[in-house]
Amino acid sequence: MARKFTTNSRLVNELFASYSTTFLALCELINNSIQAGAKNIYIDVDYSEEDIFSSRIINSLSIKDDGSGVHIDELDYKLLDIGTTNKSGGKGVGRFAAFQLGKSVIIQTIGYSKEKKQYSEAIIPLEVSVFEKNINVSEVPIDTTEKILDGNQYHTYYKVTITDFYDESVYEIEKRKKVSEKLLKENIEDAIFERYSLKIFSNDIKFFINNKRLNPRDYIIGTPSRQTIQYEDFDDKTHEIEFRYYNVRNIESRKVFLTTNNAGIETIAYGFEYDAEWLSPKVGGWFIYISTPTLISDLNRSLCMDDMDPEVRNFRSFIRQTLTSFFRSKNIEFDNFLDKLTKDSSYPYKSKSSSKSKVVLFNKLAYLVEDKYNLLNEDNKLREIIYPLIDRTISNGELDNILHGILRLSNKTIQQFNSLLNKTELEDIISFSDKVAHKREELEFIEKLVYSEIAEHLKERKELHKFLERMLWIFGEEFSESTKLLSDKGLENNLKTLRDDIMKYSASKKDDNVNLNIPKGTKSITDLFMYSERIIDCDHREVLVVELKAPKVKISAKELGQAMKYAREIEQSGFTPQNVKFKILLISSDISDTAKYEIHGENSNPFFYFRSSSSRVEIWVMKWSDLLERQKRRLNYLATTLNIKDVDVESMAKRDFEDISFQSTKASLKSVAI
Repeated sequence: MARKFTTNSRLVNELFASYSTTFLALCELINNSIQAGAKNIYIDVDYSEEDIFSSRIINSLSIKDDGSGVHIDELDYKLLDIGTTNKSGGKGVGRFAAFQLGKSVIIQTIGYSKEKKQYSEAIIPLEVSVFEKNINVSEVPIDTTEKILDGNQYHTYYKVTITDFYDESVYEIEKRKKVSEKLLKENIEDAIFERYSLKIFSNDIKFFINNKRLNPRDYIIGTPSRQTIQYEDFDDKTHEIEFRYYNVRNIESRKVFLTTNNAGIETIAYGFEYDAEWLSPKVGGWFIYISTPTLISDLNRSLCMDDMDPEVRNFRSFIRQTLTSFFRSKNIEFDNFLDKLTKDSSYPYKSKSSSKSKVVLFNKLAYLVEDKYNLLNEDNKLREIIYPLIDRTISNGELDNILHGILRLSNKTIQQFNSLLNKTELEDIISFSDKVAHKREELEFIEKLVYSEIAEHLKERKELHKFLERMLWIFGEEFSESTKLLSDKGLENNLKTLRDDIMKYSASKKDDNVNLNIPKGTKSITDLFMYSERIIDCDHREVLVVELKAPKVKISAKELGQAMKYAREIEQSGFTPQNVKFKILLISSDISDTAKYEIHGENSNPFFYFRSSSSRVEIWVMKWSDLLERQKRRLNYLATTLNIKDVDVESMAKRDFEDISFQSTKASLKSVAI
């Protein structure tokens, strides 16, 4: 049957590769199945044979669910009207995430009409080339196969089959179309399990990958537990935070997931990994899910970033403390062992000083040995030989000999120990310490420039400006090597460059997206105009505009007016897509009393001054002392993220970097990709 696919093709093309990875594009299709009420989801992947003449890893992929399907009477509304203003509740592009994986898509569905009390079947073939050829709002002809089914012996379903996967020639240019490692044969089961483990654990949905069910019993150990703890934010509001703990097979790490409600589906917003030097090697792998219906979205959005917001740091600390309390309760056996070990006469570190990392490693290996041989509990004198031997092999690197030959530990135990070694690389510790020290030096340098006798003579554009161009990280870690810096240029030129060269966002009469009513005279000169690929929410990206003032110039009503002028010009320009947000930072050594009166702040952000009606542009006003102090505190926080710090490194730091406080950390909460 000939139908018409109504779509804004330009918009659809933008959204067909809107997910950061092809795995997340697949997850969007899975989410659609969940929203359709599916109880069973079948994912079948046909992997390519290794062939030097082909760079394709996957031949085809299909996802089928037993959800409600789509009746032919609803095809136009639910499937064939996409990306137009006619679609209520969104543009309906989620179902077409398949085009991020391959060029050809076939949709097959059986749906039921309650009104007509009948089943129908439809097959809809789609090609990405169709959308590439049609510009503007179009009615694209689609040759569908449709029929009314006789009887009531049918089951509704929805199936998407993707073929003609992109090869290297495509994803070298469009990296988001590259087959994700999580889609590979050896990874896909664990990746789906990790993403949808809550659904799997609860048996809400059964997942089948190439006809193999992801059975929760294959992953979970014992009975899950949960606890609800009250968290009080900086506004004295109380939130109930739920922690759910799952002891999981086949992994050694403790993965922490912050969940959020996404269109009725509980999904993972951010992932962390919890670790602590005191953790028993036998505590095993855990999935911990943290959720709350009341926590503000801005906080939830910022948790994985090195943000200046004290609320973010406070909430992360709350999570870390809660997890520490939980794992301490699981760690009693190891704690008792350490108490006995350190008091034992054969313990090699009673009198001599040694690297802290070495001691931690020894303690954990000794525990694994004790679990197998009971040297301490049985007062076996062999420990007088084995303990020094362990100490020596840690130092000289002859670990395999002692682990395999002398101690005859199991492969699993050896893997546990090797995982410990991966966390104690001295080079990493030294590198980390050096980076912290260097950044602290740069902060002190800027502080002297703007708050010493030098400040009186410091030139804004020729000196301060040039120094800061090489220290962009001061404004946020996202502004680093990947930052696009447009320095001391006209605002209009910067916006055009952002659109044309960086974002590749084009306007043309052919596309019917030319704004003919752009006000003239966007001639403002910005000091630092920075753009980085910081995805802040729902693919929104952020541009930072920094307006510097010489130290001798206080921020006054005049400077606030200048920032407001920037905001108006950005709003009116129409040069950038709507998903780009702008933050204007007005900064100097001091703020006049009049200006202070106008700056009211917002929630826990005392530097907030203005937000446009569209919420695309914000203005922040800060003193250098505020910014520098917050970055100093952030560096101190970063200095505590290493789980294990070597004594040699600490002594070097004390000698060469007296201004840096290297503190021993109890536990760490490290952001990881999800």
